[in-house]
Amino acid sequence: MTEKTAIVTGAARGIGLATTRLFLAEGRRVAMIDRDTEALTAAAAELGPNALAVDCDVSDPAQVAAMAAGVAAAFGRIDALVNNAGVADFRPMGETDFEIWRRVMETNLDGVFLTSQAVIPHLKKTRGAIVNIASISGLRASTLRVAYGTSKAAVIHLT
Repeated sequence: MTEKTAIVTGAARGIGLATTRLFLAEGRRVAMIDRDTEALTAAAAELGPNALAVDCDVSDPAQVAAMAAGVAAAFGRIDALVNNAGVADFRPMGETDFEIWRRVMETNLDGVFLTSQAVIPHLKKTRGAIVNIASISGLRASTLRVAYGTSKAAVIHLT
């Protein structure tokens, strides 16, 4: 039997770590992607040999390309991508400067685009799938979640 492989971004904690555990329980190998090296290494150390920790900033095209190639080389295939990495910054428009706006968009939206684009050729070979994690904030506008809500609305549209 061929072992299926999943990539989970934002895998050091929360939804990403829970998703990683679910895939592992189902017998998949998982590439855990995160830019928080310390938390990622600690989480992966507890999960066994089928969990591969990969330090990667999903907003950096070169890092994402290297990550996808590295995962494919390490596991021989990619069957699933869960785009979960995200920055949650909750501020109203008047308190959201452009630097904050870009940081949220780079991770929450650009990261989904870049990782999907890098992994699609592998998924075509395995007939795999992409799951994008969004938020109710992407469907329901809030004056206190301007950047976050907009990024998640865009992820919903991209999906």
